[in-house]
Amino acid sequence: MEEQIKGLLADILNIDSESIDTSTSMDNTASWDSVNHLNVCYGIEEEFDISLEVSEMESMTSFHHIVQVVKTKV
Repeated sequence: MEEQIKGLLADILNIDSESIDTSTSMDNTASWDSVNHLNVCYGIEEEFDISLEVSEMESMTSFHHIVQVVKTKV
């Protein structure tokens, strides 16, 4: 699951998946703006066939938090 999320983030944010770790977040990734954040959220929903609540989308501001949310949904 974590590798799938890394691949999705790498594609959407146009970054190297090898550079993604638990510290990767909106705060330290220049390409992770509000538009790409929505793209990440929708990509996660599609990739894992889940529906995210607005509050979950708002909390998914780092790789670590995305993994936590997805784990509760699958």
